[in-house]
Amino acid sequence: MPDIQLRNLTKRFGSLTAVDGIDLNAEHGEMLTLLGPSGCGKTTTLRMVAGLETPDEGTIHIGEAVAFDGSKGIDVPAERRNLGMVFQSYAIWPHMTVFENVSYPLRMRSRPKKEINERVGNVLKLVGLDGMEDKSATKLSGGQQQRVALARSLVFEPRLLLLDEPLSNLDAKLREHMRVELRVMQKRLGVTALYVTHDQEEALTLSDRLIVMNQGAIEQIGTPREVYECPATRFVAEFMGKANLLDLDGKPEALDGGGFAVLLPGFNGTQTLRLGKEAIRTNSGDGAHCLFIRPEKIRIAAPGAETAAGEAMHALRGKVRARTYVGDHYEYLVAINEGMDLRVTAGLDEQWAEGAEVELIIAGKDMFLYA
Repeated sequence: MPDIQLRNLTKRFGSLTAVDGIDLNAEHGEMLTLLGPSGCGKTTTLRMVAGLETPDEGTIHIGEAVAFDGSKGIDVPAERRNLGMVFQSYAIWPHMTVFENVSYPLRMRSRPKKEINERVGNVLKLVGLDGMEDKSATKLSGGQQQRVALARSLVFEPRLLLLDEPLSNLDAKLREHMRVELRVMQKRLGVTALYVTHDQEEALTLSDRLIVMNQGAIEQIGTPREVYECPATRFVAEFMGKANLLDLDGKPEALDGGGFAVLLPGFNGTQTLRLGKEAIRTNSGDGAHCLFIRPEKIRIAAPGAETAAGEAMHALRGKVRARTYVGDHYEYLVAINEGMDLRVTAGLDEQWAEGAEVELIIAGKDMFLYA
């Protein structure tokens, strides 16, 4: 049975619907991440699971227990939901030592002193703070304070771990290190975790599955690879990573067998791309059409270069407008007509001068049509 089940969960603040009837499950031992821009409803969702906000509609199940069901008058208090929570601000008490901070949940539960000492010792070792029990919280670095907050949330062995952008206050290098540490620790413990972030790289690194939210609704649920490589909606395509999104003037032409022909104006006349029916991602109903291609899925080559055999490949003629060195690769801006550019990622062994005529080789399977 899933450790978290949300059904039709809704939260309104006046006329604003912050969370709009969402459904989701978090399986046992899973790291499930709520990802989206500010104001999309991800933190409000987390706070409803924690019992810090009261939903207007819907149900929350934690394991087999009902934590909230407004229709039945059930609203279990936060302290009885057996949840550990790590906040963005850490919420470390500066007047307490590391031991006192971490042991606080156990002392509030009136656990025996021997048990407290044993559990605190074990969890501090787990987060790499053993030997620092007597240090003042005010003398800790940002990374160490984050570890104290994590240890405090784990010491009473919660069923669920809720994390609200816990790494956002760390510097870039420490944040990258703590992503790996947090992922390893969560898997070692086998605890189910619900993680909130607006950082795409963080979400891709940490998650078993991602939930991309927008304006209180869920746009897509999937593994990091599924969400990144096959975005379900134009919003996800624009939000996740770097993308080429080409707005099309005309309507794609239907082909026999269910595919589509997309016409792009080029320097040497109209270029035709033939896409399979699996390339269609959404139907917005507004008549707009947009072609999506990741920069790293495009190969830049000399005009007339042979394409790989056995694949449905397309070659678009273009001119290099700009080249940028980014350390381990180059990024190119290639014009395929006077008003349409494609961003292309290429290795350091490939160098194309500005103004060079090139061909962009793209597999049909790497293009999606939002219609």
